[in-house]
Amino acid sequence: MPLMNAQQLRAEIARLAIAMREESARPNPDKAKIQIWSLRRQSLQERLWTIELNAATARWA
Repeated sequence: MPLMNAQQLRAEIARLAIAMREESARPNPDKAKIQIWSLRRQSLQERLWTIELNAATARWA
């Protein structure tokens, strides 16, 4: 996975959320595609939390 800063992670998370919502609204949504996007979004969210936690820890150190 390429290195992303917090702003890039937030943008990609939002993009995936929009894509999932749009795909779900289709008459015949592709469930596999939605599942893959959901897992990717979850992974990015975890990376964002790690970045934010490390930044908070650094401020308090």
